[in-house]
Amino acid sequence: MELQKLSKEQEQPQIITLGKRIARAMLLSAVTVTGALIIMAVVLGILFFSGETAEFIYMNF
Repeated sequence: MELQKLSKEQEQPQIITLGKRIARAMLLSAVTVTGALIIMAVVLGILFFSGETAEFIYMNF
């Protein structure tokens, strides 16, 4: 019984082009920065609209 040979398409590793890598890196960076900004906005919004901002700031700094 002989082993079945792989086709030439399967022998070569899939090469991701440089453009696709750069696009993926930029997309992930944009998602990360956007997420961080949203988290900061939520935290600052809670602080400033809670009515205890001045006491909180003077107490901690």
